[in-house]
Amino acid sequence: MSRVLFAVPLVLAALAAGCGASASSAGDFEGEERRVADVVEKLQSAGEAGDAAEICDEVLASELREEMQAAGANCEQELEKAIQDADDFELEVEDVTITGDTATARVRGREDDEEAVRTFEFAREGSGWRATSLGS
Repeated sequence: MSRVLFAVPLVLAALAAGCGASASSAGDFEGEERRVADVVEKLQSAGEAGDAAEICDEVLASELREEMQAAGANCEQELEKAIQDADDFELEVEDVTITGDTATARVRGREDDEEAVRTFEFAREGSGWRATSLGS
């Protein structure tokens, strides 16, 4: 199965994860680690605002968006569905690890009314970070 077919459900699961009121965990990090945590925070705030376009344009890596399009999925339409299905959007970054131009973040949220920790993956794009996977 192609990576994009895995990616869409992971994005949807990340959007559906949560446990209540919004809180920032990005402030627990510094430097590049904070910049990675800020992307998770941007996912959370865009989900809360119902802004699928911001998630597609500001959170997801261009490679992931292109793979979604090549597989016949429209990023905004898929994420709009996910946002409508989600109850809340709180995501807490527990740890960030950077290796060169890639990074991982352990992110706590809720899935099916239980706490879950997922590993989000990121790639450096230009001077920032973008998500390549939201939850393995």
